[in-house]
Amino acid sequence: MILDIISIGDELLIGQTLNTNAQWIAKEMDAIGFRIREQITISDSKEHIVSTLDNSLLKADVVLITGGLGPTNDDLTLPVLNEYFCGELIVNQDVYKDIEQLVTRRGFEMNENNKRQALVSSKCKAIRNKKGTAPGLWFEKGNKVVVAMPGVPYEMKGMIETITPWIKEKYTFPEIVHQMVLTKGLSESKLAEILTEWEANLPTVIKLAYLPSPGRVKLRLTSVGQNRAEVQKLIDKEVESLTKIIPDNIYSVGNKNIEKIVGELLRQNKQTMATAESCTGGNIAHLITSISGSSDYFKGAIVSYANEVKINELAVNPTDIDNYGAVSQQVVEQMAKGVLTKLNVDYAVATSGIAGPTGGTEEKPVGTVWIAVANKNEVIAKKYLFGSDRQVNIERATVAGLSMLYDLLRG
Repeated sequence: MILDIISIGDELLIGQTLNTNAQWIAKEMDAIGFRIREQITISDSKEHIVSTLDNSLLKADVVLITGGLGPTNDDLTLPVLNEYFCGELIVNQDVYKDIEQLVTRRGFEMNENNKRQALVSSKCKAIRNKKGTAPGLWFEKGNKVVVAMPGVPYEMKGMIETITPWIKEKYTFPEIVHQMVLTKGLSESKLAEILTEWEANLPTVIKLAYLPSPGRVKLRLTSVGQNRAEVQKLIDKEVESLTKIIPDNIYSVGNKNIEKIVGELLRQNKQTMATAESCTGGNIAHLITSISGSSDYFKGAIVSYANEVKINELAVNPTDIDNYGAVSQQVVEQMAKGVLTKLNVDYAVATSGIAGPTGGTEEKPVGTVWIAVANKNEVIAKKYLFGSDRQVNIERATVAGLSMLYDLLRG
C-alpha cells in the first residue's frame, strides 16, 4: 500500500512554520504498513493543489493532506477538493453542533466564519474535529482515498486517531518491522567499512539504512512479510551477528537514546551523577533531565564557563590553567573530580573545549575538546578533535561525554 503526504501552506514553504505534521504522519502510517512514496509541500493555490493531487492519485493508494481548511478566504482546500470530486457544499449538522459547542464553551458567539466551517462536500465523509472547528474530509475514488485535515498539529493528530481504524478496515496490510541498532564511537564511513561483509550477506528481504547524526550512527534493519513473528525472528538473527562484530560500539538494540540508557544503568545500580560543563554549556545535563524520572539519579550541574568558576566552584588549580590552558587534560580531570566531590555523587562528566567558530589556535584548533568521566575510584580523560561548526561540536561533545560515562558504568 502506497501513501503520499501533501502539506499545503505558504508559511511552510517560506520557512515561517516548521512542517512537523508530515514527519509525524509518516511515522504513524509507516507503523500501519504503508510505504511512504512522497512528501510534498505546496502553496495555497488551486492549480497547484489540483496538479499535485492528480500526480499522487496516479501512483498512491491513499493521499493525506494537511492545511488550508480554515474559515478565511485564503483557505482553499475545501472548495478545491469539493470541485475536484464534483460535489456540492452542504452544512453538516453534526459538525455545526461541534463548532457551536466549542465556540460557546470558550465564551464567544457564533459568527459567519464559524458557521462557514460547518460546510462540507456532499461527496465526502466528514471527520469530526473534537479539538478545533474545521472538520476533516474523507473522499473515496474507486479504491483510493483522499483525506484532508487541518494543519494545526493537535487537531490533525486527533483526526489520525479517527481515520486509522477506517483505513485498516478498508485495506489489508503486510507486517512491517523496523529494528534500530544504535552505535557510538564510529563514523558512518568507518562503520560501513567494518560491516561490508555482514551487509553483503544480509538476506535480500532485509533492507539496511545508515542514519548518522553528530557522534553516533543508527542502523535501521527493515523487512516486510505476512507473519510478524517470522519477520522479527529473521531480523533478530542478523542483529545477533552484528553484535558480535561491533560489541563495544552498540549501546542500544531498540530506539533508546544514550541518555536514557545511562539513566537506566544509574537507577538500576542506585547511583547518582552530576556534570561540570564548559563548552557544552549544560547540554549534557539538559539531555539527562529530558528523561522523566531523572531526579532519581541526577543531582545537578555546574556550568563552569569562566575560569573563575572552575577555580572557585570546582577547585581547579589556577596554576594548571595558566600552564596548560582551560582546554587540557589536567583541567578537565580536576573539573570532573571537583563536581564529584562538591555534589557528592557517584559519577561525573566534565567537558572543556573550543566550540568555535572563534577561539582556536594552531596548537588547539576549533573543535578541540577534552572530556573526563570519574567515579570515586578513577578518572578517565580523552581528547577529541571535532569540526568547525559550533552547534555540531556541542552535540558531538555531549554524545561523547555520555558514551564515556556509559562505558565507565559498564566497567
